[in-house]
Amino acid sequence: MGGTFDPIHLGHLEAAEASRDCAGLDEVLLVPAGSPPHKRDAHASARDRLEMTRLAVAGRPGLGVWDWEVRRDGPSHTVVTLQAFRRERPTDEPFLILGWDAARDIQSWHEPDQVLGLARLVVVGRPGLETPTPEALRAAGIESRRVTLCLISTPDITATQIRRLAAAGRSLAGLLPEAVEAYIQRRGLYGADRLRA
Repeated sequence: MGGTFDPIHLGHLEAAEASRDCAGLDEVLLVPAGSPPHKRDAHASARDRLEMTRLAVAGRPGLGVWDWEVRRDGPSHTVVTLQAFRRERPTDEPFLILGWDAARDIQSWHEPDQVLGLARLVVVGRPGLETPTPEALRAAGIESRRVTLCLISTPDITATQIRRLAAAGRSLAGLLPEAVEAYIQRRGLYGADRLRA
């Protein structure tokens, strides 16, 4: 499950855990993007986002972190990451976990057909979006036989919302793990040096 994770929050973690359970996965690896090609520069450094991700998954069975994108140079294209995953873990079957908002736009990605050929998809519903139907999957260029739908309710939390609250000096309680909030405050990320308890 890739993402900018700027910062990682409970919505990400609940989607990862729900995907693990719904698709019967042994493990979900969260992969912080080193240099996301589809977004402006991240607000926190790749190293800070990696550390926040490590803190977030600590003590959560079946969740781990893969730092491959952070360790390499260049844009973090999913196809390249999946190819590297297959080389490093040739006996594992990769699944790519996406929110429906990202999955429905997969044809705009770099080499989308290769992405779809390298991994099965696990598509998680997103707050505010309609449930993906077989017709919607086809319209997005996704074969329904290669996708597991996890239509669970995840918290309606965004990283943008968290960054704004941090910059305003507001509490982030209930939006992300306490260890991540403490890290943000300690490092002064997102203007969080003004956070109040």
